[in-house]
Amino acid sequence: MEILKEVFSKVDWHNTIKSITDKSIEKLTASVIGATILDLGTIFGLFIALELVDVFTRLVAEAARLYRTMYDPKIVAKRGCLITYIKYIISAHHWRYIDSGQLRDGFLSKTITYFLLIFIGFVGDEILEIKHIPPFVLVIFVMLLVCTETLSILENLNECGVSVAGQISSIIKKRKEQIK
Repeated sequence: MEILKEVFSKVDWHNTIKSITDKSIEKLTASVIGATILDLGTIFGLFIALELVDVFTRLVAEAARLYRTMYDPKIVAKRGCLITYIKYIISAHHWRYIDSGQLRDGFLSKTITYFLLIFIGFVGDEILEIKHIPPFVLVIFVMLLVCTETLSILENLNECGVSVAGQISSIIKKRKEQIK
């Protein structure tokens, strides 16, 4: 406690408060813009993370398809699992079950689409706020996009034989319908 008293006694409170309040509108504007960009950047970054997981699970699903084509159903039933399919990603690429160009173009296209939709949702909310209508556009866009991307990931996992993915998928589909 004594340390804090000593520190606070050495602070020139008049100049400190004056420097904080000086150009307060500019500082507030910069803070709002910075926070908004940070929020939108975080949302966009998390969507990119979801996209990467979707691409990875798509690779695993294609590797599972190759594994099922190459081996007898008895072997697939005994040895086919997520780890096995992950190991087969390179083989799936070699045997052209995976098209890198298509994945790359799809990823870039989806990234641009998500960026545009997030930006449109943000601008839509700003327009609504001008008219004193509570913002909701970005929230709806984000909820629908998250559900869609998550469903895609779960469908890929379901193709790999992860049974719980199908169960979770049905729950999310119901939730997505409630949003609509």
